[in-house]
Amino acid sequence: FSPSGGLQEEVLPDVDYCIALRAYSLCTRRTAHGCRGDLVYHSAVFRIKELFAQHNCSSDGPTSSAKAPSTSKPPVVDVCNYESRVLALGPAAQQKKYGHCGLFGDPHLRTFRDEFQTCRVEGAWPLIHNRYLSVQVTNVPVVEGSSATITVIFKSYHDCTEQKVYQATTEDLPSAFQDGTRSGGKGESLWIVEGSGGLGIRQVKIHARYLGTSIIVRQVGRYLTFAIRMPEDLAEENGGLQLCLHGCPRTPCLLHREITLLYEKKMAAD
Repeated sequence: FSPSGGLQEEVLPDVDYCIALRAYSLCTRRTAHGCRGDLVYHSAVFRIKELFAQHNCSSDGPTSSAKAPSTSKPPVVDVCNYESRVLALGPAAQQKKYGHCGLFGDPHLRTFRDEFQTCRVEGAWPLIHNRYLSVQVTNVPVVEGSSATITVIFKSYHDCTEQKVYQATTEDLPSAFQDGTRSGGKGESLWIVEGSGGLGIRQVKIHARYLGTSIIVRQVGRYLTFAIRMPEDLAEENGGLQLCLHGCPRTPCLLHREITLLYEKKMAAD
């Protein structure tokens, strides 16, 4: 009974505290032989017994917390999100790099390998061609007043998107795919945003989340420019003629250093 005359409330044991106390008791018992006759040691043993009683702890039981095996589930992979697919492959795959390719001017090319070239090419040429994406440019030198055309084909990919085609010319920079839509597939797998590149320059940006890829097409005066940022593993997947991957064919190509030499010779002649 308690001093107030009521029933004494039962003290429920603190499981973690009792585990720690049993571990402490076990430790002292293991040092009993070497500590025989030590007053501090015997005081500790006596105090441990008091604590067992005060906290209603049993001397029998575990001396460490048994942790349940991890039940964490692997992250759910979003097939229509390139970054999600990469994360699911582990740390090594997460070191993915991105390549950049651009076509601008009359026309100048920056390849995925960061080479700058000027292409003397006319007609239709593939910038990119793989199982996810095709980009083709139809070019006649702008100085002759003819139109350039850029055609981007996003090929169907799982449930992320059906095939979508975007086409722009120097006269027309649409803010939608050829079927009139501005997105494809479920969620935000593929969509178009219209904006301004500053100084009155019109631009269209296409986001392909399922490819980790973004494309910008700009209308700059009489010129049409193209830029793409794409994971290197996707960009380098397919061989064949691709200007962004391999550069211009050698005969119609002028490397940047060759252009500089031609300019210097012209200046010297003048």
